[in-house]
Amino acid sequence: MRTCVFAGTFDPFTTGHEYVVNKCLATFDKVIIAVGVNVDKKPLFTLEQRKHIINAVYKNDSRIEVLSYEGMLVDFMKEKGVKVTVRGIRNEEDYKYETTMSRFNQDMYSDCITMFIPTPTNLTYVSSSAIRNILSLKGDISTYVPQNAIELISSFTNQK
Repeated sequence: MRTCVFAGTFDPFTTGHEYVVNKCLATFDKVIIAVGVNVDKKPLFTLEQRKHIINAVYKNDSRIEVLSYEGMLVDFMKEKGVKVTVRGIRNEEDYKYETTMSRFNQDMYSDCITMFIPTPTNLTYVSSSAIRNILSLKGDISTYVPQNAIELISSFTNQK
């Protein structure tokens, strides 16, 4: 079975993330969406809320597995027996950062392959941090997150 890992903080999961996952599904039999704990970030949503949102988006797709991890992505990949990680690329800054990370990952896990999926022009500005900002200002996020995630995101935001 061809499996890949798409890892991120996903705070929250956006239409850009959805685009990358859908491209993965066209190539791989299984996609593990790995929700990471990043000690440098203070997420708006809890780890469990982020997983819940992603599971809601893919509730009818058995090819998706949503897991969480702490620590190094390559350690998670080794543990799961996965060699391919997929990264979405919105712009030149993403490419520079992700290229550097892919080199570190390959140094630490020689079997690691990083695939880059460029997002279409209409998604290049969509980011989780921008969505969090819109949420903080009580703005409409419906264009930027998957439709079946909007209610969950709103309910989690209203709990705070």
